[in-house]
Amino acid sequence: MTNSETPHSYDLDFKTIIVENPWEALTFAMPRCTEFFQHPPEIIPIREETSKKVFSDSFLRTDIPLLATYENAAFIFLIEHQHDLYSFSIFQLLRYVSHLEEQYKRPVVPIVYFPNASAKSKALPKEMKSAFMGKRYHYFTYEAVCLKDYWAKKYLGSSNIIARLMLPFMRFSRQDWLEVLDNAMTGVLELIKPTERLRQSKYLDFLTYYFKLDKEEWQAYQIYKQAKQESEVVDMIGTLLKEEGKREGEHDGVLKEGRDMLLMLFPQKLGSMPPEITEAIRGLDDVNRIHSIATRFMEINDWQELKRYLN
Repeated sequence: MTNSETPHSYDLDFKTIIVENPWEALTFAMPRCTEFFQHPPEIIPIREETSKKVFSDSFLRTDIPLLATYENAAFIFLIEHQHDLYSFSIFQLLRYVSHLEEQYKRPVVPIVYFPNASAKSKALPKEMKSAFMGKRYHYFTYEAVCLKDYWAKKYLGSSNIIARLMLPFMRFSRQDWLEVLDNAMTGVLELIKPTERLRQSKYLDFLTYYFKLDKEEWQAYQIYKQAKQESEVVDMIGTLLKEEGKREGEHDGVLKEGRDMLLMLFPQKLGSMPPEITEAIRGLDDVNRIHSIATRFMEINDWQELKRYLN
């Protein structure tokens, strides 16, 4: 039942979850937003990003700029996630915030989700400031959502789907893990409409991966649900996970065929393929992008031109 060998990046799954649930992601990170906004604002992803049909579809970035329009005001909430604390750069975040403010002429509120970090970590930069002779020249900070500092029990039964999906990253004792797992799994069934079966299945797949469920733990969960006389729930979850696995398998097959086609066609036209081009093609994980490159086969006349399409 575990998906630990699945080849696609689960970091990108966070992006889809946030794009599909922007208000929930915002209010989980900043609960006081519900005091400022008397009703949920209209929120749309800006630039080219839209939500993915399945988690295997890819995005170009792992941050999400969301335009929130409320009455006569507009704000941009830049939501980012960082699994690896040491790859986070507050300087890069500041540059991107400045770029968005310059481009859209709107205030930008940066929010960073850290699934594997605590706010107490000395490696986590919390602010930037510069001063001289008592005068401050700049100051920058952001909302840090350090999930390792959150107690899972506080969010059991939450009506916020983001809170339920973030449960595997929160703090809980080993003796409570079945209760926490169950609350996350059933949260998907409770908060996502039955008509959105595809969405249910990909969220359950996300939870299965991050709870790191192996065969024995899945069996323990089945026994736990049977004891609660809820066997039908775990059967439904199992069915949805099988459907997601089948979709992911079909998608991976199409990707492989597309990559193989590019690796075969271009050497026939341009000669021996440079290693960096081979590596770039093998790293393609977007079916639409592969198709776009293939349709330009006749007009691409050298490796440098192909490289531009791959970058």
